[in-house]
Amino acid sequence: MRTISKLNDKDYISFADSEVNYFEISGRSANSGSSSTTESFGDWESSTLDVGDYKVIPYGSNNDIPKEIQDTVFPNHLANRLQNRKVELLIEQGPYLYAYEVTDEGKRIKKAIKDDEILAWLEADGYEENLIHNATEYYYSQGVFTKLFNQRGMRIGSGGIAKTESLSFVNCRLAYKKTDKKKKPTHVIIGDWNDSGGNKKYDIYPLFDAKEPLKHKVCVHYSVFKSFGLNSYAVSEVYSSLPWIRRSTAIPQVLEALTNNSLNIKWHIQSPAKYWEDKKKQLKDNCSATGKTYKEQMLEDLKKSILDSISKLLSGVDNVGKFWHNEQVLEIMGGTAVEHGWKITPIEQKVKDYVKAQLEIATKADFATVAGLGLHSALANVGADGKSDSGSEQLYALKNHQLTSTPLPEFYICKSYNDAIKVKWPDKKTKVGFHRVNPEREQDLTSSKRAKNQES
Repeated sequence: MRTISKLNDKDYISFADSEVNYFEISGRSANSGSSSTTESFGDWESSTLDVGDYKVIPYGSNNDIPKEIQDTVFPNHLANRLQNRKVELLIEQGPYLYAYEVTDEGKRIKKAIKDDEILAWLEADGYEENLIHNATEYYYSQGVFTKLFNQRGMRIGSGGIAKTESLSFVNCRLAYKKTDKKKKPTHVIIGDWNDSGGNKKYDIYPLFDAKEPLKHKVCVHYSVFKSFGLNSYAVSEVYSSLPWIRRSTAIPQVLEALTNNSLNIKWHIQSPAKYWEDKKKQLKDNCSATGKTYKEQMLEDLKKSILDSISKLLSGVDNVGKFWHNEQVLEIMGGTAVEHGWKITPIEQKVKDYVKAQLEIATKADFATVAGLGLHSALANVGADGKSDSGSEQLYALKNHQLTSTPLPEFYICKSYNDAIKVKWPDKKTKVGFHRVNPEREQDLTSSKRAKNQES
């Protein structure tokens, strides 16, 4: 019996009797520029979706970047933990209230302050848990959506914002009215964008306006660390690292399949991404012609069917490279000739060499994942050759991280609360942020303050 198992969006394993084949989708599409992905970032705002009287700006060409990130990051042994680690390092001692103070030397510093009135409102709103949620959202999307509930008829400083609600970027999309010639986002539409059914339900709210913060009873606050040339969403560090994360995920699964089944991988088959993109277009065209709704599962079923057919063919072909040679396709993309075609490489049962090569690639993929997600390996507990980094390297890595990698995320993560505080208490300069201690070397601390002598 032959089975096709999906490892991720790019990798599949075929099992049959005493034979295993490894399928890999590689390359890029014709409209993907120099990127290793098939995404065209500049097309988002010109490829809007219609929802009632609104034009919705998709998050990605297929409006599925959040799902793509979930499907890629969550199965990985490093990426998900690294993202959580960044949240931990940012929040550290937890949120606190502060105000900026200028020293005699002209330095601007944060000074912790006590404000029972503001703190009582924050605690009633569950601000600690909300800020942790906001931090997680930010590190996956570089943006934060927050619903604000205003007290109708209130003026700035006389009550204003009553409460907040943290939202998921997975469900939120920016939009504007179809009649708006400026095409500038004015609303947020909330719904299940992964649902391909016909009975979709959406909630529509106006965007928070700092100039008129109490104009709407309910609105959505959106803070984003924008990417170059994009006016709506950002391209997060996670998205840019997806190719390496996929490779980091696939190799352990390939080796696990090899070990669990005591089998030899006979063929390594690489198929061009454009081949599947063309198949997807054909499926969509067929659905449009027959009045059906296209679903991603259709492409998935087609992939497994084609890969299964190839596996059957490979079981009886020795020199399959020549068989596929006339299927090569040459296209000119960006002035460069790129060969789109299937590559089928025999492993020749050299399992030891194959495993060694895969482990070397896995090591590179792991380090590329750590670097791409913006965290020093010493803070991620990923040392060279499995060895832990020295204490001094970890200390300096932590200091550098706190100084350079936390101020901007803190600004955007806390912005909805700080804007709300400004509306409710306009005469106060109080802000909410995260308290982080300045790390010191153990030898510079008194014995009672060293980590080993701290009570749990």
